[in-house]
Amino acid sequence: MQKEQKIWDISPQPVLNYQVRLSVLDTEYIPIKDIEGTSDVFIKAYIDDQDKKMTDTHYRCMDGCASFNYRLIFDVKAPRKDYLLVI
Repeated sequence: MQKEQKIWDISPQPVLNYQVRLSVLDTEYIPIKDIEGTSDVFIKAYIDDQDKKMTDTHYRCMDGCASFNYRLIFDVKAPRKDYLLVI
């Protein structure tokens, strides 16, 4: 009786499309940088350098706490070499 050989599939994984959704709600402890005692607060994020996204700007924030209701959406292909979300 001959032993059955196991066949290994070594083909690369197919590239799949995904969506990463980053919800920006509130900020705290943003340093005050303007001479007037305020800061213009916004959030910038990216996964790839070519696809940078930004929220609207919360102008003249006086206490370092800005309030947003914003969603940044990134289209991502996987598998990929690196998985890094920069905020």
